[in-house]
Amino acid sequence: MSKSAAIALILFVVSILTFTTWQLFLGRFEAAFSALPFLVICYFFVKPWQHNQKNGPPE
Repeated sequence: MSKSAAIALILFVVSILTFTTWQLFLGRFEAAFSALPFLVICYFFVKPWQHNQKNGPPE
């Protein structure tokens, strides 16, 4: 994963967590949990890169 993609992903996840925290603070549980699918998509987006780093580069 490139450095710019990693920074964009971090900013995206932080913005989702900030939105969720703010919505929970306001008592809007439905709006807060509506962001959960985006976090799952981010997980499946990052998972292949973690697998490649464990195995190392192909020889």
